[in-house]
Amino acid sequence: MNGQIRRVRVLDKSLKITKISNQKASATEDGEVGSPLQGKIAEVLVKEGDTVKAGESLFVIEAMKMETTVSTPKAGKVKKIVLGGGSMVEQDDLVILVE
Repeated sequence: MNGQIRRVRVLDKSLKITKISNQKASATEDGEVGSPLQGKIAEVLVKEGDTVKAGESLFVIEAMKMETTVSTPKAGKVKKIVLGGGSMVEQDDLVILVE
């Protein structure tokens, strides 16, 4: 205005911000496998219906240029894959259900 720069703050009421939150894995449920750390699921190594042994790798998480492989705590069948590859996860987010 009058040759000088002025700052004007405009509130955009049409903008809607949504925060995505995922279901958390229960510490008491034995078959719920959650994310041990925050990051991105790089790859899911199993499919729904697969039979897995205790200690078998389920998925890979990428965080801070490192990859962490997460294994199943018990033998069983993969009931459901809750979050797939490419999903961003927080610590303790539920990723896979094993029955």
